[in-house]
Amino acid sequence: METGANVKQIKPAACTGKGIYRAFLAASLIALMPATISPAAAQDEEKPRWFGSSFDNRTTVLAYGIPDSDYVALSFSCRPGAAIVKIGVQDEESSAEEGAIVPVRMASGGIHMEFSEKARSNQDSGGIELHSDLPLTETLRRLLTSGDALEITVDGHKQRYGMEGAAEPAAAMIAACDAPKPASDLDVTVTNKAKRPLESFAYSQAGVNSFDADTFGYEPLAAGASREFTIPGGRDICTFDISVLFVADDDEECCSDPLPAGTQNLCENSAFVVHD
Repeated sequence: METGANVKQIKPAACTGKGIYRAFLAASLIALMPATISPAAAQDEEKPRWFGSSFDNRTTVLAYGIPDSDYVALSFSCRPGAAIVKIGVQDEESSAEEGAIVPVRMASGGIHMEFSEKARSNQDSGGIELHSDLPLTETLRRLLTSGDALEITVDGHKQRYGMEGAAEPAAAMIAACDAPKPASDLDVTVTNKAKRPLESFAYSQAGVNSFDADTFGYEPLAAGASREFTIPGGRDICTFDISVLFVADDDEECCSDPLPAGTQNLCENSAFVVHD
């Protein structure tokens, strides 16, 4: 493969980021928990509820689940200036197969919106989880702020979430969407000119060896397709080590760890083209 820098090809892998978003989200919300709590309070803390947090000084989250655990049934998050809401939905009772396109309907207070996403197996619950990026439309704003119960229907299975306690974290999450993008954020475009879909694009500050692929997204990038994403604070770093993984062929073994595939100053050239 080739880019603006000399890049070597690495062994493809088939592993996906199943559950990464959920685990990362739960870990980022640990700070919400008090250091010590009474037995009664501890019992209440174990019940699913709405809560929110901000981390990395950029991403603001509205979630329904149990803080300080890996259980997040429903989540919405925004970065400043993105105007895109990242949505995560878990359905423990769904029997949809991995990769199946599943319809989702969100309704509250007489309004609704619908979208479809690929199902991902949730190994903890035995059900599925879905991840989607949706624009922050007026309908979505109203769904999250109406105060009426929010109904999430996944492939015909309806789940109902009361909105008690959701008003403040929902307002904070929406405010993050409406905030201007930080000047230090770096927009990068990746184009896949290889013959196989790109499973992962990971980046790390040059020489640091701490790779991050979360902002690139969870869906493979098809051959011939491009994807734009934002590296928070990337203009303060500019030069990155980069790793790529391809979707594996059927006869290849899973899984290899991401390996550095090259180094590029993405401030000087924010277009990264992957070739075979």
